[in-house]
Amino acid sequence: MVNIDGFRAGWTVLNELLGELREMDIFIPNLTYADLRNSKMVIEYLSSFEGDLKASDHADEKLRIEMETKILSLRETMMVWAEERNGVGYRQVWEDKFQRALEGDVRYVEEQKTPISDIPREKDIGFFRIRLPDEIPVEIISELAEDCGVLISLDGDRHLQVSGNKECVRDAMKRLGELFYGDSKLKK
Repeated sequence: MVNIDGFRAGWTVLNELLGELREMDIFIPNLTYADLRNSKMVIEYLSSFEGDLKASDHADEKLRIEMETKILSLRETMMVWAEERNGVGYRQVWEDKFQRALEGDVRYVEEQKTPISDIPREKDIGFFRIRLPDEIPVEIISELAEDCGVLISLDGDRHLQVSGNKECVRDAMKRLGELFYGDSKLKK
């Protein structure tokens, strides 16, 4: 079974490949971006609780298996696009990179995370940060982010950061409020 660091490294390879495909003007469906983003969130979630997961009786094993399936599905889709665009040799180079990453032969250094207060504010971009209650499953937040069209990240202390277009962020905030409290407390 692949460990979390292997999944993170494999995800990084797929993200690099996606960047190259986009530079080649290959059409990338929004669902692919969402799947990649959601996979990263699940990797971070599993990573933040990795010690607990090792000590438990595989409580999040199903989530890990679903994430592995999603990553491998994304890999296959992107590899097909790579082969269609640049041939079998190009695909093989990326297949090899991906496999080495999963096996831990290639380490990818994770970018230093910028504290939220240091993020420059852009016009029409909004964000908020809250502590996600323990009883709220990450999968629900992932679906909500996809529906609202916002970016989300979750750290090891279950602090959820939501960012994107101000209206999309406002919609996400409203829906999170409804999820947590039953009724939205925001004025319409």
